[in-house]
Amino acid sequence: MQAKGFHTTLSTNITLHARDYYAACNLFVLHELPADIIVDLFELHDHELSFQFIGNTNLELPASGVANELGWLLVAVKPETDFVVVDVPLHVRYGVPHAGHNPRHSIPLPPPICFWACPASYISLHSALPSQSPKFHLLDSFTHFEILQHTISSPLSFDIPIGNINHSLCIELCTVTVTLLAFIYITQHCWTISKTLYSGHLKMQ
Repeated sequence: MQAKGFHTTLSTNITLHARDYYAACNLFVLHELPADIIVDLFELHDHELSFQFIGNTNLELPASGVANELGWLLVAVKPETDFVVVDVPLHVRYGVPHAGHNPRHSIPLPPPICFWACPASYISLHSALPSQSPKFHLLDSFTHFEILQHTISSPLSFDIPIGNINHSLCIELCTVTVTLLAFIYITQHCWTISKTLYSGHLKMQ
């Protein structure tokens, strides 16, 4: 999957086998998100997802403002059938400008990890979550995990346009010019209105 814009939805299709065996377990999907990728917590709530996010939640920061800080999104799933689809809206931070004609930036996205989280009675399960993943309070009551095998048709990535650093001076000059013209226009407009009001006040006297 390759997304070519700043906004997309990542759909995870999960086929469950022996669902009855895991009746006492909870199903989760874990997303490891590069620093360039962000999620809107309010948007996730609007999608009625039960989740926990650990990472930078400032939606306004560009990629240069978050260094290499990873984000981790854990989504709890309540399967009602043996086939489940989990949709997560994703967005991309504005990238660092580069030189060249029509520069672009490719952001690889690790595939999600789907797993059962089970109580201590499931002693036969020995899967482990990635060692670099943080501690989630949603998993506090579980001690054993079973990671589901996944198959992806192609690597996951975002392909986004980024600014041309050679255009920075021109853009800054245009921004300053437009801001100055707007200030002059507003000042002149306010001065005209104030004169009109003052003249009306003198006539009333």
